[in-house]
Amino acid sequence: MGKVNLPRVILGGVLAGIVINLGEFLLNAVVLKVKNEEAMKSLGKTMPEGGGTMAVWVLWGFAAGIVAVWLYAAIRPRYGAGFGTAVRAGLAVWFLAWFLSMLVVTNMGLLPFSAVALVWSFVEALLATVAGAFVYREA
Repeated sequence: MGKVNLPRVILGGVLAGIVINLGEFLLNAVVLKVKNEEAMKSLGKTMPEGGGTMAVWVLWGFAAGIVAVWLYAAIRPRYGAGFGTAVRAGLAVWFLAWFLSMLVVTNMGLLPFSAVALVWSFVEALLATVAGAFVYREA
């Protein structure tokens, strides 16, 4: 068993992060823009805007992409290289990052449940991880 090829994890993670950031932009700034604004208004808040806010979300997208490809690299020895392993890694990252956070904010009554966001993020996480895994190679 070899070591994880960190430069390739980062390269694949950046590609996955681009997919995530594009997907999140389309979902939140286009598809769910009005619903997001209504949800924030119901909390007595406005949608956060500005460069600092955007930077945090963009960095989050790249971090999620890098973690997804790192997880893919880490489980490759057990499941083998390829699409199925990338899907497993993407599913795990989606569950831990998107699903559980949605469960928490919905359970706390902070935001309404969104089936669109749940399914969108699921597809997004899988596509991003598969794209990033495609770039990954062992050292």
